[in-house]
Amino acid sequence: GILQWRQPRYLWIGILHIMIFWGFVVLVLRSITLYGLGVKAEFILPLMGGSIGELYHFFKDIFEIIVLFACIAAILRRAISRPARYEFKHGKAHKFHAYLVLGLISFLMVTDMAMDGSGILLGEESAFRLPAANSAAYLFNGFSQNTLKSIFLWNYWLHILTLMVFLNYLPLGKHFHIITGLFNVFLRKLKKGSIKPPRWDIENIEDLDSLGVEKVEDFTWKHILDFYTCTECGRCADNCPANTVGRPLSPMEVTLKIRDYAYQSKPLFNFKRKTNSQDQGLSLIGNVIAPDEIWSCTTCGACEEECPVFIEYIDKIVDLRRYMVESGMIPKDFQDALLRFEKTGNPFGKPPSKRADWVEELDDVSVKILEEGDEVDVLYFVDSYASFDPQIQQVAMAIVKGLNKAGITFGILGPRESDSAHQVRRLGEEGLFQFLVEENIETFKTCKFKEIVTTDPHAFNTLKNDYPGNLVVKHYTEFFLPLIESGRLKPAKSLDNEKIYTYHDPCYLGRHNGIYEAPRKILASIPGIKIVEIKTNRDRSFCCGGGDINLWYDIEEEEMRMGEKRVAMAHEAGANVIVTACPFCLLNFDDAIKTSGLEGEMEVVDLMELL
Repeated sequence: GILQWRQPRYLWIGILHIMIFWGFVVLVLRSITLYGLGVKAEFILPLMGGSIGELYHFFKDIFEIIVLFACIAAILRRAISRPARYEFKHGKAHKFHAYLVLGLISFLMVTDMAMDGSGILLGEESAFRLPAANSAAYLFNGFSQNTLKSIFLWNYWLHILTLMVFLNYLPLGKHFHIITGLFNVFLRKLKKGSIKPPRWDIENIEDLDSLGVEKVEDFTWKHILDFYTCTECGRCADNCPANTVGRPLSPMEVTLKIRDYAYQSKPLFNFKRKTNSQDQGLSLIGNVIAPDEIWSCTTCGACEEECPVFIEYIDKIVDLRRYMVESGMIPKDFQDALLRFEKTGNPFGKPPSKRADWVEELDDVSVKILEEGDEVDVLYFVDSYASFDPQIQQVAMAIVKGLNKAGITFGILGPRESDSAHQVRRLGEEGLFQFLVEENIETFKTCKFKEIVTTDPHAFNTLKNDYPGNLVVKHYTEFFLPLIESGRLKPAKSLDNEKIYTYHDPCYLGRHNGIYEAPRKILASIPGIKIVEIKTNRDRSFCCGGGDINLWYDIEEEEMRMGEKRVAMAHEAGANVIVTACPFCLLNFDDAIKTSGLEGEMEVVDLMELL
């Protein structure tokens, strides 16, 4: 918003944008004054007379130079070293808009300087304004009074006309964000990690005619505001893992395709042609956006983390998926997985009676399987992958050993537990999500516990942000850190080998829930460990590619898999062991190490296993 605090994440262009933005903030008083002078020659804003006015004009003069410099630098940057993120792979480019607006802003600065310079020589302006006004005055020195008056009047009217053209042009291009941006930032979603319901005003989904978004007009007013607020900076696409590995998805292009279609089907002016009635009210999927664009998203949140105007991409993607699922436009891999969820409450199709079989492999630890009326301090929500996948079962065993070692009274739901349904909702199967949530909530009510601990960041996220009520939910890294810091738990062994470890931030632990320090502190508590950071870490962590059941889905357009890309990043950082705290990341990286030919050279472990 006003502080522009996300802009410097791209340092130089961010600084240029801040220069232009704050220049506009300072110069808006000048613009109001110039309009007033067109009505009344002695017009002056309140408090802008005397020394305060002189001080303002001095700073206005300085900011005009700053804005002009920033505009010229931005034009040269676009023309000479145009960043790849500005390019459009599948949509309509808007290069002309940027050059036009930067040119208009530059012209506004020049005409105002010319007015001030001629005004000084005419004796109508104070020479206190340095250096722009005096520089202009120096150029006009020696001109006759009539010529100076002409210069002043011509530049005044050119300035006013340019400003009017600029303001009227704003709604037709990307610079509409000058008006809409502050509103979009102020009205942004505050609860990260959550997914909006199909409708805010109707709680029961059975009362809805449709759960998703088919047409432009089906989006919420906030999401339509998002479309008009896009700055076309390309930061979302630049950081989108799907886009990076060659999937047919660019969050920016999805936004602009829908915005361009909205302008085309609902034009503000219709002088050139009649709008084709067949173009109005089209289904977006297949006509404006390709289905693969929507299914390519892993909902990792990298796009939303980078967007300087806080555009909400994930909710739109999920709304479009809801319509596609409802209409049967869903890839078979996803369809099969959802059928398994529906029949057995897990993506593997395993019978619920097998959920707690992994407990039998524990010789020295007893795990309580909760029945109705049981009471414990901690409910350990195991979820599907830790229940059924042999590799992730090892993580679950390490967690229950830690709980037991710390003297925590805990239990699991075993056969009575259903999947958290995190992936189900983000795939767009809202009805199945509601069904699985209701099953789990009813089961929770049958026993007493103070808090829930999860293996999986996805389960942690959906229990915390999507489930009704006020559940106290912690990922195991949050739960175990205080126990380690207080000395109740200590790492079982020292790592005095030559291995170098790096921590990978899972998307739904880091970006969506802001948990970065707890896992790093736990890792650092292990004696003898050597740690390096991957360049893209914390809120810029690169998604493993396993979110939203993408472990079950292959896209032919990929140049390389996301997991392979992330493994390469870790290898480049000098690490030979990737540590994570997410089952999806663990499985994806394990497979990526093999397909990258790094088996034996690199490995992946869960943080809990190291303890």
